[in-house]
Amino acid sequence: MTARTEAQPGVAIEASQPTDSASSVRWQWLDAAKGLGIALIVWGHIYSITDPTALQVYVYAFHVPLFFFVSGLTFRPEHHTLGQVWRSKARTLLRPYLVYALLGFLFYLAGFTFAKAMGLKLAQFDYGLWPPLIGVFYGSLGDGHLVNTPVWFVVALLCTLLIGQVLNQFVASKAQRLVLALAIAALGQWVGSQVKLPFSLAPAMLGLVFFQVGFHLKSRVFALKSEPKKLWFVLIAGLIVSLFSQVNGFVAQATPAVGHLGWFLLFGFAGTFATLALVQLIEPCAGWLAFLGRYSLHIMLIHFLIIKSVKVVLTTLAHVDMATIDSSTFYGAMVLAATAILLVPTVYVMERYLPWTLGKKSGALQQAAA
Repeated sequence: MTARTEAQPGVAIEASQPTDSASSVRWQWLDAAKGLGIALIVWGHIYSITDPTALQVYVYAFHVPLFFFVSGLTFRPEHHTLGQVWRSKARTLLRPYLVYALLGFLFYLAGFTFAKAMGLKLAQFDYGLWPPLIGVFYGSLGDGHLVNTPVWFVVALLCTLLIGQVLNQFVASKAQRLVLALAIAALGQWVGSQVKLPFSLAPAMLGLVFFQVGFHLKSRVFALKSEPKKLWFVLIAGLIVSLFSQVNGFVAQATPAVGHLGWFLLFGFAGTFATLALVQLIEPCAGWLAFLGRYSLHIMLIHFLIIKSVKVVLTTLAHVDMATIDSSTFYGAMVLAATAILLVPTVYVMERYLPWTLGKKSGALQQAAA
């Protein structure tokens, strides 16, 4: 029996997804889009971005905007008040953020203590203990904050959802909403370049444009599933435009460093549209991507700590330094393979035994299985 899930306001990275009202069947292509997105994020964290390759420039141009866009596709502001969104997301986004950000600090603390006891002088511990701890509650990258770096997205998504709820609840005109979203994004980029805002607010403001456009285009995006010719056009056009992402260079929305805002939006949308068209076209054989997508929150929260742990073990066993591993295709492939293997039992433990850390009630897994 297919489990029915309660509709959630814009939960692109959470398990609950919209269903076909006629058949109550999950949209597999939507899960697959998240699965492909999270796979690209994990891959992106394997290798060094000090001197990014053309492929890294291409992937980073859209893999984070994709999640904001998909959040807009699942957003239903008419069913919720701002207070309801806050209460819901405080449980399903803020709680996981705090738990796994603190877990990242504990990893750092263990390494810091060990290095000090062994008399080792390691650059990654130059920040001491206070900045990484304070960073958990500040919620933004940089200056030694957030050891478990990918969790910035979780708190940023929370901010985007709250801003999006205000925008769509109190502004009646679609055109005005889009203009305001663009203005907020421009403000976020400018202010974010001057000062590090708390709670990853600057990247959240940048993500608002993708979120809002996803919300407004949801009916058209879902309708494309029945029009393969249009899907092929969107896929090809998106891929062609994305080839020029090198013009804007490497972007890192988390910091935020996105280059020219216009180019960032263009290439972000191009890659997002191409991804959504691709997963709709290959939906019958995209089950494994959909599986990844259903656990994208779990993977987002824990994969970076696994990657770091694998790299530390590899430096010990292979007698190579971290910089070599970060820049080596061979060692990177080993880290990626080990991370993928370790993610399976880790995600199972998170879902089966630690559902509260994900904002779920105990017994959620058993209820879903029923």
